[in-house]
Amino acid sequence: MHKAVNPYSGWGTPVSGERLVGRSQLLERIIQRIKSEAHCSIVGLPRLGKTSVAREAIRLLQTTNAGVNVGYVTLDATSGPVQAYERILEEITFGTVTDGISFRGLTHDDAYMEFLRTLRQEKRSGHKSVVVIDEMDGIVRETFADASLFVSRMREVANDRDRYGVTFVFVSRLSLDMIQGDVDCSTLAGLCEVVYLQPIELAGIMQLASRSPISIETSGIDALCYFTGGHPFLAEVVMCEAVDGGHSSLDAKAIETAQHAQAHEFTNMYRLLQQLLSREKMFDALCELVVGPQWQAINFHTVTLLKQYGLLRSNNHFSGSVECMSQHLKDYLSLLTRTIPSWDLLGETERQLRNLVQDKMQESYGENWFEELRNRHPKKREVLDKLILQRDREKRMFGNAAADFILDYTYIGELKDLIFAEWDRYRAVFGDTKTEWEKKLQAVMRVRNPMAHYRPVPAEVLHEAENICKLLLVKLTGSGDILDTKRSK
Repeated sequence: MHKAVNPYSGWGTPVSGERLVGRSQLLERIIQRIKSEAHCSIVGLPRLGKTSVAREAIRLLQTTNAGVNVGYVTLDATSGPVQAYERILEEITFGTVTDGISFRGLTHDDAYMEFLRTLRQEKRSGHKSVVVIDEMDGIVRETFADASLFVSRMREVANDRDRYGVTFVFVSRLSLDMIQGDVDCSTLAGLCEVVYLQPIELAGIMQLASRSPISIETSGIDALCYFTGGHPFLAEVVMCEAVDGGHSSLDAKAIETAQHAQAHEFTNMYRLLQQLLSREKMFDALCELVVGPQWQAINFHTVTLLKQYGLLRSNNHFSGSVECMSQHLKDYLSLLTRTIPSWDLLGETERQLRNLVQDKMQESYGENWFEELRNRHPKKREVLDKLILQRDREKRMFGNAAADFILDYTYIGELKDLIFAEWDRYRAVFGDTKTEWEKKLQAVMRVRNPMAHYRPVPAEVLHEAENICKLLLVKLTGSGDILDTKRSK
């Protein structure tokens, strides 16, 4: 007896038909835009289905508009403008018009003139064309020569449909105005309606899950939303693993087990996300808005972009508070901010305190110092056990991306408690009395807690905490200039 084919196998490649869920209204909008001979730009996060949507749109267009030539070109696979022009013509022209045409060896100028001549000839023959230009971000790479000139020339073609007869659908991770800023050109974005592709809604998740040959319970749907936030690629990754897991039905536990088995796919996707947002200096803002502490004013345009990408959602229109795309992504951002926090001074202080605690405890109790602390301080056992549970949980969810170092899961409050529990071993480092340092560390905690919950901190309170952190860094590293060095970069 042959095993049934997993309906989610092959994830990661463009999809169409029933696999392209939650996009019907968006497809209709794009198709109507194309039918009106207007250009559009599809923008979205990595692996969100931008290519699938664009290709499905032109496929559906062909079924109702037989007289339109359609084509698909990805700039990531072209070496530069000359090859891009040639590829576009190969896709949207047929017959004797392009017989024998080759741009090999031509200069950019000559290839462009030949490109325009061919488009005009096609238009005079009564042909109209729609072409998807995918991976538009590819023009910003160093190997793509004359990027600025290429954008200007694409704009010339797009701006004169009566002469050239081409409608463009541009697909990219960054918006066209951001891309054009990178290549010192600002001419194309104004011709296109921008369509931001966002994670799918609950109805789309349920539609995706309904293809499962194994029944999925309500708790399973909830877990799928928890982990993926409606990201269709991640949802298919989890469902593919779950269907192959030998479960009689898919409940929350089955979905959780499947996600843990594919944790590397999640962390890989999040790294792509971090690379994308870091280029536009939006990643730190995302961490501050989702995890905290929020210590600086965040540009309104940045918040708007994060919402357009679907990474943030408004959860209270009166307070202006936001929530993350998924709880799993929020947990991942929390993991990162323990080592790369938004407030560098506090983060560096916490890192140095973690190193101090480890050094002192290993010096006193050897490699098994953590277990020795649990035995010596029963009142601290609950706090210490929570650190183990947190590490184990994140190891399951994020694999090797999660820290092995147990103290990476501590913050200033837990570190204070661990130090004071063995104060005699730290007295020489800190000087002063335990009571004095209790007051100082409490002052730092008064800053971290409200920042982490987006509450304002009075300037004098923040200034006091900064001075205490600098004092700590002097005692722990011999220098208080760590933050100043970082901020000057």
